[in-house]
Amino acid sequence: MVGGKKELEITIDPDGVVHVDVKGVKGKSCADLVKFLEVALGEAKDKKPKPDYYEREGYISDSVSTTDH
Repeated sequence: MVGGKKELEITIDPDGVVHVDVKGVKGKSCADLVKFLEVALGEAKDKKPKPDYYEREGYISDSVSTTDH
């Protein structure tokens, strides 16, 4: 999502467990977006990348076929 809205949804459970959901970010740049939280709160114990993590931001895919003559 190039130029789109980027959001962090942060939830803290009653037992102190912090959950961060990154929205509007594709690719590994989401890790950069939450890095400040890991610096402040400590390294994440459990990371579960969403499918968007494996996409490239701003990447357009197309296919091309050729034939030999």
